Amino acid sequence: MRVVISGGRITDVQAVQLPTDRAESAYISQQAGPWLRTEALQAQSANIDIISGATYTSQSYAQSLESALQQAHMG
Repeated sequence: MRVVISGGRITDVQAVQLPTDRAESAYISQQAGPWLRTEALQAQSANIDIISGATYTSQSYAQSLESALQQAHMG
């Protein structure tokens, strides 16, 4: 997870890698990735909603985001 912070706010979130090991995983990641990014930017935290049908991806995204924010001393 790559997080850009400016002025104490999260200004960008980039998932370095989302699950793509199977066709279904790749499809879910393609659909869920942009939505999760938007959620994180709006929440300004890792406290984001879990997407039904993309539970594993959502939880992994939130955990990775929380870790990145802790490393940046924002979590």
